[in-house]
Amino acid sequence: MGTLLGWARGLLAVGLLAGFYVVALALLAADTALVAVVLWTMAEAPARAGNWSLAVGGSIPAVAALVYGVATVSRVETRPPGAVLVRRAEAPGLWRLVEELAGHLRTRPPGRVCLTPDANASVSEEARLLGFAVGRRTLYLGVPLLRLEPLELRAVLCHELGHYAGRHTRFGALTHRGAASLRSTLFRLRMTARSDGARLGYAWLFQAVIGAYAWLYLRVSLAVRRRQELEADAEAVALAGPAATAGALRSVHALGTAWAGFVSRFLRPVQGVGFVPEDVYEAFGAMLDDPLVRERTAALRAHPVETARSPLDSHPPLARRLALIESRPAAEPRVTVGEEPLLTDRAPVLRVQRRLLAEAGGPATALPTAVWAEVAAEAFAIEPASLLLDAAGGTEPSAPPTLATVLGLLEHDAGDPGSPDDRAHRTHPGDRTHRDHAGVRAELLRRLTDAADPEAQLAEALYALTGQALAGAGRARWVLSWTRGYVLECPRDPDGRLEALVTDAARDRAGVRALRGELTRLGLDVGAPVVLALRTVAAPAGRTTTRRPARRAPDLVVEELRRQRRVARVTVGALAVTAMVWVAALIGADPYRPSPPPYRPVPPQGPLQPTVSAPVRLPDPGLGEPLPWPSLTARLPVPSVSPPIVPLDPDG
Repeated sequence: MGTLLGWARGLLAVGLLAGFYVVALALLAADTALVAVVLWTMAEAPARAGNWSLAVGGSIPAVAALVYGVATVSRVETRPPGAVLVRRAEAPGLWRLVEELAGHLRTRPPGRVCLTPDANASVSEEARLLGFAVGRRTLYLGVPLLRLEPLELRAVLCHELGHYAGRHTRFGALTHRGAASLRSTLFRLRMTARSDGARLGYAWLFQAVIGAYAWLYLRVSLAVRRRQELEADAEAVALAGPAATAGALRSVHALGTAWAGFVSRFLRPVQGVGFVPEDVYEAFGAMLDDPLVRERTAALRAHPVETARSPLDSHPPLARRLALIESRPAAEPRVTVGEEPLLTDRAPVLRVQRRLLAEAGGPATALPTAVWAEVAAEAFAIEPASLLLDAAGGTEPSAPPTLATVLGLLEHDAGDPGSPDDRAHRTHPGDRTHRDHAGVRAELLRRLTDAADPEAQLAEALYALTGQALAGAGRARWVLSWTRGYVLECPRDPDGRLEALVTDAARDRAGVRALRGELTRLGLDVGAPVVLALRTVAAPAGRTTTRRPARRAPDLVVEELRRQRRVARVTVGALAVTAMVWVAALIGADPYRPSPPPYRPVPPQGPLQPTVSAPVRLPDPGLGEPLPWPSLTARLPVPSVSPPIVPLDPDG
């Protein structure tokens, strides 16, 4: 039954892929016929081919996008980003485990094992002869998943190898490749349709037709792929047991969320400043070992929540998968857990790390994890501190802004001349000491942020600025927090009273005076310039706000724009050549050449019948009726003959 079902799925995959070819070729044939008719009209009747530029120039970009998308179907499937091969000598334990589990599932083991940077696992098989021939198999395992419990990791591997046992990968490669080709074609048609040079083209029509077929293709093929995921879950339950399989799903979901947060909130921002940890996965492990992070990960594991789920997801909902797995009766796992390490060499992990860091581009200095954490904390604090100083400088442009400037702006009220410290700070010629400060605090908030809760943003920025002033004076230091980003560690404030005072100062005028008093007790000069440079390392990175990397378009967009420029040059050349042919046809046409009379069939003549015509009444001169003018042109009878085969030349 399983073999029959596999062949049925294969025929469905091949049929869906063939349907894409049929739709694409039908569009190409219709467009080719239209262009051929226009070109024929240009040659036979050039005066009537007024819309030739639309037919020719509008077809080339749309046809190029469609052909390029169809061509991607035949491309060899590429590896996941950052994947590196693992040799058997580098991970003998992992290879033995994979082969052992494949033997339990009675399927051929993969011929290659690759490590990837993300918290995910997958398998692939090179499809030959449209999937009817067995190809080379590859297992992809994310490095973060190596932190799973041994039995949970075995459940993950059983699930992936279950796709081989169910023959999912043979024809799944075809459906996946067809879906990728449809997405590629639709993407290029959309960009072509929205480009300036294709406003009158046919890309909109092509996009509508291909989009309708893609809607059908994805819903049919994804329904099959979701069913395959449930079958692979059943294979994992049969070997590892329902408890380990459900736990593996929960752990992979929690690890994936934690890894995405680590990369987006810590790794990439600090890499943009110019520093990376020597061992990225060691830093990720330090984050997972943090008590607060461990608590949140446990909560996410117990109550997994899928966000932004799409109807086009290739996997069933996680809640449904867990419900089906946990409804199975409890059983002992059939796989054993050994003590042998899976990796005996860190070289593959370091190769994965290099590829992960290379995705962001730009040089970066590798630091030990502890030093990198200090750099990260200080860089995170410099960001809001510099934003607050910039906002204060725009509100009070009389002098370079300091912490005293910000406190003075927060302490001022309508008609308030300001505190003594602020009056001493603003001793420049032409400064009005008793200026009107109504709305100064509101102006500061407006320049700082447009968030829904500006008070919270102000409190965060004031905490960062106060801490950076203390750190620059050697009174405190920043410590990385995996949940907050940065925390100030001040020896003279062990109870953390300073943070509460900063929050009060951001919300209340009286809190500013209390904060001033506490800073004076800590020995800080609030009027001194605030250092906005990384002091933790020898080479300062400077202000982080001025070193933000520019947004770069994805490689797919860059490639498509480059392709559109090439197509635009081809289109202009084709239009120029067609225009010259059209002009030559107009010049060669004879404007005095009569058009051949339209053919009118002569009705069959019956026997001649005499016709009686009415008598002609002549005008009576006696009644004053004028006589008709004589006709000087004789009317010759027109013979009822067909036109000559060779038209006569009117000029003789």
